[in-house]
Amino acid sequence: MGQRGKTTIGTAWIVAGAGFLWLFSGALNGWMLTHQVRLPAQFTRMLFPETIAMRTWQSAQPWPILLTLFSVLALMAFTLLLLRGAGMRTGKQTGDQPIGFLAVWMSIVLAGFATATFASLGYVIASWPPARLAWLLDGVQPTLLAAGYWGIIWGWLPALAGTLAMKSAKPPPIPKTERRQPDAMPLLVAGLLAVILVVTIPAAYNYTNESQTAQAAPPPTSAPSQTPYGWPDRSDAFQPAGENWCSGEGVSISWHEPEGATGHRGMAFDLTNAGTGPCVLESYPDIAFNNAEGWAIEVMVVHGGSFMTDDPGVSAITLLPGQSARAFLGWNAMAAAGDVRTGTMLVAPYAGTLRHSSTVDLDIIDGGAVSVTAWELVKDPSGTNKNTRPNP
Repeated sequence: MGQRGKTTIGTAWIVAGAGFLWLFSGALNGWMLTHQVRLPAQFTRMLFPETIAMRTWQSAQPWPILLTLFSVLALMAFTLLLLRGAGMRTGKQTGDQPIGFLAVWMSIVLAGFATATFASLGYVIASWPPARLAWLLDGVQPTLLAAGYWGIIWGWLPALAGTLAMKSAKPPPIPKTERRQPDAMPLLVAGLLAVILVVTIPAAYNYTNESQTAQAAPPPTSAPSQTPYGWPDRSDAFQPAGENWCSGEGVSISWHEPEGATGHRGMAFDLTNAGTGPCVLESYPDIAFNNAEGWAIEVMVVHGGSFMTDDPGVSAITLLPGQSARAFLGWNAMAAAGDVRTGTMLVAPYAGTLRHSSTVDLDIIDGGAVSVTAWELVKDPSGTNKNTRPNP
């Protein structure tokens, strides 16, 4: 096989491998964070970076499939464009030398960064106008960092496979007088896919909001209820209780003030054993939210840590009478323009037992996502928040 054929095969390995690993990392990240996988969220994000934004999976069908497809295609197109820019050709030139492993790897890293940049632009347009101008670029920096980090920990695999496929025993002769003709096709394809990605994200955002509004609307034949309907005092999801677990009837729960840092939020809440004997905690808290008008809102709850919080993971904690355990709520600031903020938070030791509620004022809205950590023993007598990160 000639050098031209090997270059073509190597390019295919690089482009296809980068697209597959982009999809694999983003899909597995979303699946592990939304299912009860016994792995800390920090470990999941480190091993499988969030190449496809969590908001993509929360969109109404068929947009999760389309947005994911456009994201993967854009990544592949940018990879091919950057490979061409680095000097890789698959045409008839006989003097083309295969580019090195590091150049291929850097092309994949930059392609991921470019794809994340255009996806972030789409989400900025979708959330326009922001409730506060300072929140306009919330989420952009973590998205870009996740894409660049993905290129570093995963991008070397297709780069290595491609460069190995392009190896030749005898370098081809280099003609003395030959000018390469510029190839505009990769640039046109990459530009078109980038525009499609930017345009479809606001379309998916609007379609999802319209679908949620239509589903929430009461049937036209029945009069709308004037009485707010909040979440019940016990979750419909039932978690089998272990031996001597702390029940909602035997504890008291208190809430700390929320904290904020660079577009991220965190809040602690404590559970105290109010009984006369010891009880055990071995679960994540069961939490739910009502908006300020008293209506139940749908918020995706992910077990794990966040930018502001660290998750210790589930472990058996024995609370003596009067002892306390603590858990942390973490979320990214949400653009609440036109939406009613959270006004009540409900917490139970575990799903299925009695929930306690408290009035709060949080920028968590219907359709948002939060993370919650497992219960951990409060060791500091002063009750100082030991797990949330300080404001910068």
